[in-house]
Amino acid sequence: MELEYTPAPGKWSRKETLGHLIDSATNNHLRFVQSQTMPEPLLVVPYPQEQWVRLSRYQHTPSADLLHLWQLYNQQLARLLENLPAAAASHRCEFDNGYGVSLQWLAEDYAVHMEHHIQHILSRV
Repeated sequence: MELEYTPAPGKWSRKETLGHLIDSATNNHLRFVQSQTMPEPLLVVPYPQEQWVRLSRYQHTPSADLLHLWQLYNQQLARLLENLPAAAASHRCEFDNGYGVSLQWLAEDYAVHMEHHIQHILSRV
């Protein structure tokens, strides 16, 4: 499997896509914790995804390191969400466009986003 192959200019390689999932875990970890520790609604601030991937140099990071970090980070997020109090699941989170969702929705959307990218990585095998 060619993990470094970039399918087109401006497109991420498989390694960079996995790195993006690490960045997503990082940003969502912060959201999952802050939504329980800060006043509602939590403002969900977007992050510059392209810049995060470029600055993190995932293309030049050993694949095994990326996979291990992604795996460990998501295990930690699973522990966090497994113990999410029922009352916290309904905490309100709001995007910068005013669209409001619950913390539960945010967690489920994180999983859907991750699955989308995993399928994309695997489909290019």
